[in-house]
Amino acid sequence: TVGFGELGEFDAVTRMFATLLILFTLAWGAWALQSVLGIILSPEVRVAMRQIRAIRRAKRMKDHTIICGYGRIGRAVAAEFARNDSPFVIIEADVELAEGLREQGLHVIHGDATDDDVLLAAGIEHARRLIAVLNEDNDNIVTVLSARQLNPKLWIASRVVQPESAAKLLKAGANEVISPYDAGGRRLALAALRPHVGEFLKEVIFDEGRGAELDELEVRSGSELAERTLGETNLRRRFGVTVLALYHPHGHSSDQLAGFELNPGSDTVLHEGDVLIVVGNAERLSRLHRALGA
Repeated sequence: TVGFGELGEFDAVTRMFATLLILFTLAWGAWALQSVLGIILSPEVRVAMRQIRAIRRAKRMKDHTIICGYGRIGRAVAAEFARNDSPFVIIEADVELAEGLREQGLHVIHGDATDDDVLLAAGIEHARRLIAVLNEDNDNIVTVLSARQLNPKLWIASRVVQPESAAKLLKAGANEVISPYDAGGRRLALAALRPHVGEFLKEVIFDEGRGAELDELEVRSGSELAERTLGETNLRRRFGVTVLALYHPHGHSSDQLAGFELNPGSDTVLHEGDVLIVVGNAERLSRLHRALGA
């Protein structure tokens, strides 16, 4: 069947040798094919291919948030961004955890967030925010410092474990430094000392979309809110939201200084750049943003 007879007459030994050679070659070819397929289909190759796809996807993103670390705090941060439909990329050093998160549909880059190449792979040059929630303060400091150098316009927040590290993180370039232990302790104390205030904060901040929520609305150039009084905007009647405070980035008069203005009156004039702190349910807040183009 292999055309051996066309070559002439050969003795039995030569035929036996040729037969064994053919069988050996087929076996070797099958083994080689199995080895190649084994490599292609191996978990390591699948992980590498997923990493390549994740990097390509991150390179195409703009104005996204990079979350460095997926511990207990990183998980809560990611859940909040997902609830608000805000795009984000997670950088996680644990390969098994990274793969588990990918199976859940999350966008994950496997690597060390203190490495510039990993930050670049996560699209830091076009990112809007970075949140560093690694377990060690030194790692967070290095990550913040690298991120600030790679993207000077980036807004950066970081967790801090030791209070003395907060100043270093700010010098490294963080815009906001938060201690989860301090925040948690104050929250527990508030629940004990002022239970109704604590319950109110739980409803409007930590309810995960089940009730009222706090939100912010910036008065932008050309907005119908600009240079109008709060009463003239009729936000409560039109959208069912309540304005709790105004943030003035710049003082507009002796009566309207820079900073927060709590419980602003109906005669308060809104200027470009002002930020309204409002409360309402998720549906009403969404309608407010859509109507005012914010």
